[in-house]
Amino acid sequence: MVRHSSFFSQIVGFFDRNQFARLVSEHDAERNSKGFKCWDHFVSMLFCQIAQAKSLREIS
Repeated sequence: MVRHSSFFSQIVGFFDRNQFARLVSEHDAERNSKGFKCWDHFVSMLFCQIAQAKSLREIS
């Protein structure tokens, strides 16, 4: 049982992973993926937006 969750995890919780996976499958979005899965990429980009990152160097 999780008593505390971060603000970021609460925001990610608004997105339905099953629907996201269905859309990825429908559009065959991972056909040429070599590293990140679509969900991982989405969560990373969401974090960058919330953090108001100006470059990738700020994140790493």
